[in-house]
Amino acid sequence: MILALVQSVLPVQGQTLSERLVQEDPIKLVQQARQNGDIVRGAILFHQGNINCAKCHRPISENDRIAPDLSRLGQEVTDESIVESILQPSKTIRQGFETVSVLTADGRIINGSVVSQDDQKVVLRSSQNIEQLITIEQDDIDAIKPSTKSNMPDGLANELKDRQQFLDLLRYTLDLKQRGPTDGASNEETMVRRELSDETQGIVLIKKLNCVACHDWKTAETLPPLQHAPDLKWSAKWLNPNQLAEFIADPQQIKPGTSMPHMLGHLDAPLRKDSATAIVHFLTSIAGNRIAGNRIAGNRIAGQADSEQHADLGHDGEGALRGETLFHSVGCVACHSPRDAMAIEQPLDDSIPLGDLTDKYDINALTAFLKNPHAARPSGRMPNMQLTHPEALDLSRYLLQPSEHGENTSTSSWEIDSKLARKGKQLFVEFRCVNCHTGIVDTASSLTSLGALADLDPARGCLSGDPGEWPEYRLDELDQQRIQAALRSLPTELTAKQEIDITLATFNCVACHRRDDVGGVTAARSHHFQTTNLNLGEQGRIPPTLTGVGAKLNEKWMRDVLVNHRSIRPYMKTRMPQYGKPNVSRLIELFQSNDRLSDTEFATVDDLKEMQELGLKIAGNQGLNCVACHTFRYEQSDTMPAVDLTEMAERLKKDWFYQYMLDPPRFSPNTVMPSFWPNGKAIRPDIVGDAKYQVEALWQYLLDGRQARTPRGLIVEPIELLASDEAVMLRRSYPEIGKRGIGVGYPNQVNLVFDSEQMRLAMIWKGKFADPGGVWRGQGHGTVRPLGDHLVRFARGPEIDDPVSPWIVDDGRPPHHRFKGYSLDEKMRPQFNYEFDNVTVRDYYVDAIDSSKNAPFIRRTLTLKSSSGESSISFRAAAGKTIKQTDDGNFLVDDRLQIRVDEKHVGTIVNQPNAQHLRIPLKVNEGVTQLTLEYRW
Repeated sequence: MILALVQSVLPVQGQTLSERLVQEDPIKLVQQARQNGDIVRGAILFHQGNINCAKCHRPISENDRIAPDLSRLGQEVTDESIVESILQPSKTIRQGFETVSVLTADGRIINGSVVSQDDQKVVLRSSQNIEQLITIEQDDIDAIKPSTKSNMPDGLANELKDRQQFLDLLRYTLDLKQRGPTDGASNEETMVRRELSDETQGIVLIKKLNCVACHDWKTAETLPPLQHAPDLKWSAKWLNPNQLAEFIADPQQIKPGTSMPHMLGHLDAPLRKDSATAIVHFLTSIAGNRIAGNRIAGNRIAGQADSEQHADLGHDGEGALRGETLFHSVGCVACHSPRDAMAIEQPLDDSIPLGDLTDKYDINALTAFLKNPHAARPSGRMPNMQLTHPEALDLSRYLLQPSEHGENTSTSSWEIDSKLARKGKQLFVEFRCVNCHTGIVDTASSLTSLGALADLDPARGCLSGDPGEWPEYRLDELDQQRIQAALRSLPTELTAKQEIDITLATFNCVACHRRDDVGGVTAARSHHFQTTNLNLGEQGRIPPTLTGVGAKLNEKWMRDVLVNHRSIRPYMKTRMPQYGKPNVSRLIELFQSNDRLSDTEFATVDDLKEMQELGLKIAGNQGLNCVACHTFRYEQSDTMPAVDLTEMAERLKKDWFYQYMLDPPRFSPNTVMPSFWPNGKAIRPDIVGDAKYQVEALWQYLLDGRQARTPRGLIVEPIELLASDEAVMLRRSYPEIGKRGIGVGYPNQVNLVFDSEQMRLAMIWKGKFADPGGVWRGQGHGTVRPLGDHLVRFARGPEIDDPVSPWIVDDGRPPHHRFKGYSLDEKMRPQFNYEFDNVTVRDYYVDAIDSSKNAPFIRRTLTLKSSSGESSISFRAAAGKTIKQTDDGNFLVDDRLQIRVDEKHVGTIVNQPNAQHLRIPLKVNEGVTQLTLEYRW
C-alpha cells in the first residue's frame, strides 16, 4: 500500500520562478511589463532587497564599472535581450564585463573580473563580494582562464515574490534604457582620494604636537581649538604609577607613535628615571591615586581576593567576545588597527597604535576612560563613543587580555614620598611640562615664549631629532618635511576651507567620512562597517559624505548630531562619535556659512491644502510609495528602516531636498533612493503636476513633521496563505531556518517546513498555514510567519547520517548530503528527493485523520536505496529533553509529540549531552528500504 502510494507521485519537478519565466516568450513578457508593470514598485525593487541591481548597474566611471550602465545601452540591445540577461545572465556576456577563473599554485580557484594586470600581479574584483579586490602575485598563478559565468547571479528572479514583481522590475529596467542617462549619471564619480597638501598636514601636526604651547603664532587664534594635553590629575588617579613613570622617562619607547615628546632625553639614564619617578610622586600626591600603597602586578591590584582579581581583569570569556564584536563594529577600528583572533593588533598604515594596555590600566580604569574619555583627554581626539557601562566593561575585558608577550607579572610597590613629590613639582616646572598640562601648578602663566614659529630653524631644537634641553618628538622624515613645508608658508590667516580640512584631519573625521574627495572608508577597513539591514546597501553601513553638508542640514540639527549625539540611522552599527562642544562648535559655523548650492527655483504654492493632499498621496502606495522604504513616525517599513520621513523637514534645508529629490545620484552615487524625476521628468506622469510641483507637494506635506497624516500603505494587513483542496507550498526563509526552507500547508490543517539546506524535517504545526508578508513585503530579507498553533521544532542537522562519524552540526550545508528537488502528487503534496553518499532518499508526507479522535496527523514515508552495496545509516527521528517509550513502536517526546515507528524498525533512545535522541538504525542496499513514521501532537 505504502509503496503504491509513493509510486503514485507524479514526476513533475517543482519549478522556480526563474525556470517558469524562461519558458515564456520574452516578447510577450516585454509587452506585459509595459502594460501591467508598476514602474514605482520596479524602481524600489531595483534599488533594494536581495537583488540590489543598483549596486552594480550604477552610473560611475567606465574603469570602475562592474556592470553596464542601463541608461547608456545602445540600440543593439533589444528589450528581449534584457529579459534574457535577467533570466539567463551567463548565456550572453557583454564585452568588457567578462569574468575569469584564476588557478593558484596552492590549488585555489578564484573567480572575478580583472581590474588591473601587469607582470607582477593581477587584481580581481571578487565575484562573491563585488566590494572586495583580490591581489594575486603572478608567481602564485598557475593559469588564468575565461569563465563562462557572468558576474550577475543566476536565479535572480527567485528573489522576487512572484511574476508580477518580475514585470514591475522589467518595466523599470526598460524605462532606464528608454530615457537615457540622467544629469547625475553624466557627472561620473571616480571616487579618487585626494591627499591634503604638505603645508596643511604640517599645520595639523603643529596643532597635534601643540607647538604653540611654547611658540607664538598669531594664526593659532583662528585655528580650531588648540590641542589640550591629557589631564594629568586623571592620569595620576587612575593609571598604574609605575607605568606612568616609565612613560614619562621615554614616551616613544613605551608607546610608539605618541604625540607626547621626550622631555628628559638630555639626561643620563639614571637621572632620567629618578626625575620621571619624582614627577609621578608629585602628580599622585595631588590626585589621590586609587592604588597608591598597594602592590601592583601587571594590571592586577594587590590586596584584592583572587576571585575579585579574576573578575576585575575581565577573564569573562563571553564579555571579551562581546568586547571583540564592539571593537570591530562600533567604530574603534576606524582609527585603530583591527585585531586577530588572539587580540593582537594587525597594523594598518593609517592606524593610531594602542599597544599593550595591560600595564597601563586595570579593568576599572579602562572602563572609566572608555565611558568618558573627555575627562582624561579634553581635546576630543579620543571621542566619546556613547558606550554604556556594560559595553565599556566588555570592551575593557577584550583590550586587557594578555598581549602576545604574555601577561605581565612584574611586581613593585608605590608609596607617595613627600620629599620626592616636592622635587617632582620643581621638575614639572623646570621641564616646562606646565606649558601643555595646565592647571597643575600656578606658575604656568608666568612662562615666556620661546620665539615665533615662523622664525624657527628646522635644523635645530625640537625638529632636529637631536637630544637637548627641548622636547624631542622623534618624527619620521615625512612628518618633518610636512612641518617644514608649513613653517615655510605659515599663513597669517586661514581660509574657511583650510580650517575645515585641518579640523577634519585633527579629529580624524576623514577615517569615516568623505569631503571634497578627501578621506572616506578605506578598502582595508570597509568590512568592519556593518549594518543591521542589508536592504539599505552601502548607505546602510558607510557614513554619509560631508561634501556640502552645511547646505544640506539645518544648523540646529547639525548641532544636535555633533554635540547632543542625535541619530537617525539606528541601522548603522558604526556610531557617530562625540568630540565635545568646545571642539566642534567652530566646525558647525564653518559648514553652515561656507557650503552653498546653486540657486533653486521652487514651484508656486497656490492652494496649500490641495498641495498637502497631493504630497500625502505621493508618499503613499498610490503615489511614489515612500513608506515602502522609509520609517514613518518611528514605525519602520517592512522593507527597510530608511531615515524617518517625519524628520525630513526638521533635518534638511528645502533647496537641498529639492535638488536631491530631482537627482539623487548627483549627491550620492551609491544611493538606494530611486530617481523618480530623471532629467526633470516625472516617472509617474499620471500624478498631477510636473517634477518640481510634485517635489513641492511632498515638501509641504512633510513640513507637518510628526503631525503629518499617515500615508496609505503604512498600515499593512496580514496575508494568510491557506491550503484548500490541494496542498500549498512556499519556498522562503522561516524562523530559525535559512532561506532554503520549503513550507507545506495541507488541506487537513497540518503544516510542515522541510529544510533543504540540511535535509531534515524542521517544524510542524496545526491550523492555518502561514503569513508570507515578511518576505513578500521585505524584499526577501524577512521570514515567513507560521500561523496556527501547537508548533513543534526539530533539531538542526541532517536526520540521516553516518552512525559512527556523523557531521558536526553548524549553520551550513552538510558536505555529504545533496538536495535533488521535489516531485508533486495529484494533490500537490511534495516528495522531497535527496542523497546521502551513495544512498538516495525519497521523503514523502501526507496529511491523515485519526478516526478514533477525529484529529489530523502527519504520516511520513522514507524510501531509501543504495547505489553500491549495503550501507549502515542512522535516522534521527527526534531530539528532546526527555523521550519515553510508551509501548511497542510509540515514543513520547517532551510530553507533547508522539512518534510511531513502523513495526519493521526499532527505535532506540540515545543519551546525548543535554538531550536525548530517538534513533533508528537502517541497513540500506540496492533494494528498496522503507521507513514509515507517524507524528501526532
